Amino acid sequence: MCKKSPYRLAVETDYRLIRGETIPPEERADIAARILAGARPAGPAEPEGKRALYPVFYVPEEGLQVRSLMGQTAKTKILAGNLYELETLRLLCLLAPEDPQVQAMQEQTLRRLRGTCFGNQDDGMGECFDASLVALRFLCAAAPEDTAWIQSRVDNYNRHAGEKKRPWFPLWYFWLCLSEMPLALALPEVEKHREELEKKLRRSYVMNSPQDRALHPMLVCMLRNLMGRLPAYGWLGGCGVSVNPKTGRVGLDLAG
Repeated sequence: MCKKSPYRLAVETDYRLIRGETIPPEERADIAARILAGARPAGPAEPEGKRALYPVFYVPEEGLQVRSLMGQTAKTKILAGNLYELETLRLLCLLAPEDPQVQAMQEQTLRRLRGTCFGNQDDGMGECFDASLVALRFLCAAAPEDTAWIQSRVDNYNRHAGEKKRPWFPLWYFWLCLSEMPLALALPEVEKHREELEKKLRRSYVMNSPQDRALHPMLVCMLRNLMGRLPAYGWLGGCGVSVNPKTGRVGLDLAG
């Protein structure tokens, strides 16, 4: 059996958590240990400059096509590298927050992001726009108390999202971030998207390919998790996900 990369293991575990699966403590510890075993040593402090744009601890192999949780294939090294590292470290922050190695990597990565255009500045250029969302999701787990920094990435998304026609990935990734960020920051944004989210919540989604079968149930659960944060939709927490036997499409069981 092919050994999973730290990133692949992180993505698969992330899917499970978003779908509401309870992962036993011993398995959580095992996953964290396997991911930590694949970390690169920190080495000397990275010089300021363009190298700060790229990952340090988890670096994709040369030529590897890195896909986001949404199935988006990164076209640039900036997005590919930061997807690979930040999503992996984010999961470690959730699974093993007290581990000294995790804490050291978390602190160094936060310092790195402070010096990046996509992580701490006004940047809507190319895939730096997407990388800013990856940084936002990481911050929600690694620095939830730094609401000003998190808000700056929300503002960056709102400034640049409508500048041009974009694929569906950034919007759904932003919604994923809203489902996880501090509630006080998330609620005003959820209200802005409420009408569209309500429509998406009541839809069903195809299950035609292996990617559909992995991705679409997770997206349905993400919508449930997000809308369930609104007081009027608190009842969604009891709704499961089901596949219609006639159409083969997956959706939320709103009658449940």
